[in-house]
Formats: sequence, structure tokens, C-alpha cells
Amino acid sequence: MNTSLHTEAHAIEGALLQEYTRQPDVEKVLADNPRKTVLMLLQGAVDKAILARVCHDSHSMVEKGFHLGRITTIIDALRDRLYLSDQTPLAYDLEALYQYADQCIQDAVYEKATEQLDNAIEIMTELRDAWFEMLKASGELDLNQ
Repeated sequence: MNTSLHTEAHAIEGALLQEYTRQPDVEKVLADNPRKTVLMLLQGAVDKAILARVCHDSHSMVEKGFHLGRITTIIDALRDRLYLSDQTPLAYDLEALYQYADQCIQDAVYEKATEQLDNAIEIMTELRDAWFEMLKASGELDLNQ
């Protein structure tokens, strides 16, 4: 294995094995602002998708599967936050995008190339960027925190 791939594989292994630690201060801020929680979830989906892509490229398929599973969990959490009603047509559009991204992730499990994974990365990145801009424009996002 060349040095670059070895370094990437070691970094991925470290990320996989790193124990999750709760951060009560962060959790309180997120509970107080559900829109920031959505941004955090979108960022998590993008991060996991990029890790899955790195794993695919380095032929670490077990780790790729782990990250794909995490993305599905995050997309489910995003879907759970949607309020679907006649007064919220945007929620239906988001549901359709989440459903498509989730299908891309499911298709990415067995694909030889990365077209479906790349589609999911693009969708989640665009959603994250739009959400970020919306929070910034509304003054809800303090970039100094």
C-alpha cells in the first residue's frame, strides 16, 4: 500500500474507532435551536458521505458500509424533523430530496463506481449550503462561535 493510502486508511480507522463523547453544552444549544440541528445533521451526512467515498477509493468496503449506514440514519433523522401539511409544501420537496439521496446511498452499497454516492454527496452538500446561507441571512448563525 502506498504511503498516501496508508495514511488515509489510518485516519479512517481512527475516525471509526473514536468513541463518541456527549457534549452537554453543544446539545443544549442544538435543543434550543432546531434549525441549527438540521445544519449539523446535514454537515454530518456530507462528512460521512465523503468518508464513504474515501473508503471506496481505498477498497475499504466494510468501512464504506459503516459510513453509508450512518448517512441513512442521519437522513432518517432529517425526515423525522419534517412537518408535512398543506401549509408546508417545502417539506414535501425536502422529503423527496431526502428519499432520493437515501436511494442513492442504498444503491451505492454495491456499485463498482461511485456515481450514486457522488449524487448523494452533491444533494446533501447543496442542501447543507442552502441551509447555512438561510441561517446566516436570518442572523441565526453566529460565525464567531
